[in-house]
Amino acid sequence: MPDTIADLARRLASLERRVTALERAQRAPYPPWRHLPLTGHTAVPDPAQLPQLRANPWNTLEFSGRIGLPEGRAVDGAIVALLPDGYRPAAPRTVPVASDAARRELHLDLDLKGQLTLRVQDGGTVKATWLSLDGASCRLDGDDEE
Repeated sequence: MPDTIADLARRLASLERRVTALERAQRAPYPPWRHLPLTGHTAVPDPAQLPQLRANPWNTLEFSGRIGLPEGRAVDGAIVALLPDGYRPAAPRTVPVASDAARRELHLDLDLKGQLTLRVQDGGTVKATWLSLDGASCRLDGDDEE
């Protein structure tokens, strides 16, 4: 069955958004890294690996650095950082993070309020002294946008 005019219009609008993003990326310099505000008793374990973030021209939020965990424990549901205004995703996101936790995966949930919530595989707590944000990234635009 042939596509309807509305379907074709949506596809064309999506293509135009992609072209606009690519044109903007070609013109704009790569943005600088920005400090990621930590919460609670989280800390910077190594001054050479400050927790940072940036939004690149392709609507992707990138993270770098390490976050030190209080009392050497990763607690499921703990809020470890807050995203500044302008760096919040349009839809909730989950990103995997590296750590020194043994045999348990850790993730960060990013919500619309800008909270980074630590998630421990199977819940509870696990011994871990730091989280590595290096290589973690997520989309900033909504799921309905192609």
